[in-house]
Amino acid sequence: MRFNIERMDDITIIEIPLDSIDAGNVMEFKSDIAPILDKCDFVIFNMSRVAFVDSSGIGAILSCLRKLHHQGGGLNMYDVKEQVLQLFKLVRIDRIIDIHPTRNDAIEAFQGNSSD
Repeated sequence: MRFNIERMDDITIIEIPLDSIDAGNVMEFKSDIAPILDKCDFVIFNMSRVAFVDSSGIGAILSCLRKLHHQGGGLNMYDVKEQVLQLFKLVRIDRIIDIHPTRNDAIEAFQGNSSD
């Protein structure tokens, strides 16, 4: 799986190249994103392509969050489709991962935290 990655200082923006994160691809997602996360602390997921996430996909995203928190970093998201956003709100992921409407909002959220 190829991720489009952009680095801005200590923030890494990763475009998720999938229409869905589900049981059919979650193992590949986790194994392919792990080495990227090893080199990052503050990560932003561009979720613009993702139209569906199942429980295994939620688990994979939470696994990414745990890894980043363990490294002293964090995870933000932006451009989350309404259907996926509703699921995230239902399972309360929006309370532990900052979800922003735009890329700039997600970047500013991290920059605001680092300047405190």
